[in-house]
Amino acid sequence: MRLVYMAGKGGVGKSVSSAATGLWTSQRGQKTLAFSMDPAHSLSDILEAEIGDRPTPIAENLYAVEPDLAAEAEKFYASYRSLFRALFEMFQFEVRPQDFGAVPGVGELIFMDRLYDVYMDGDYDVVVIDSAPTALVLPLLKLPEVTTGVVTRLLGMKSRWTGIFNMLEPGFGDSVVKEVRRLRTKAETMRNALIDPEITTISVVMIPEKAAVMESERLIKTVEAHGVTVDSIIVNHVMAPCDCDYCSRRVASQKGYIEEIKTKFANKQIALLPSYGEEVKGPGLAQVARDLYERGELRI
Repeated sequence: MRLVYMAGKGGVGKSVSSAATGLWTSQRGQKTLAFSMDPAHSLSDILEAEIGDRPTPIAENLYAVEPDLAAEAEKFYASYRSLFRALFEMFQFEVRPQDFGAVPGVGELIFMDRLYDVYMDGDYDVVVIDSAPTALVLPLLKLPEVTTGVVTRLLGMKSRWTGIFNMLEPGFGDSVVKEVRRLRTKAETMRNALIDPEITTISVVMIPEKAAVMESERLIKTVEAHGVTVDSIIVNHVMAPCDCDYCSRRVASQKGYIEEIKTKFANKQIALLPSYGEEVKGPGLAQVARDLYERGELRI
């Protein structure tokens, strides 16, 4: 299985790039899943299809899924019920399972858990991940380290805390340790997949503007500091030359930032996507796919 991960800030075109990539690989005979990790799902609109919580057929070899965060939160809470009961009840903090996904940082865990299932099932040749603007890749990289610390502390205090939890409810303390270990195993599996270039391709999508370039540079540095290689950069909304004064200034400004991107990231694949003049969806994705991959600027 090949994981193609689209990262970047909000509003730069990650969902369009994800959908176009999925179309490209599926048309080449690879069974492909476009997987939305953004709670504000956009794939339905872009693919012009009703996409639900289960993989939905879009075209030959192409499927898409938009997991429902609230429903996934309830399932996730049920899977790690003992762990979260221990954490929340210890601090007298009440969270309803249906509201669990709203807890800061939990959404990333929930989507990681669902992606793990897709990865382990192995039903697809390619999974294109349309990430949330918060760059889910970072929590995935840090989670094994965090859970390792939790497991170590729990095991170190096992004689004290596990016994207390077991007094509250038979087997409760043992269940807590078991669930933390399971969460850690899943996180380590996904981290190992992300850092393996034979499995994962990570593309950062940006636009040629100062704030976007700076934020993308910080994202790339942070991700690569954790041992993950960003393979490629997609520069979106590149304007074509125009004679009017406004457009001429915008084109000149964009040109400067594009040159900066090419200089700073000379070791990466870089693809330029034009400004198409309208919202890209449905049939228009075929042109985006060709602009990304047919000219050989990007490889999967």
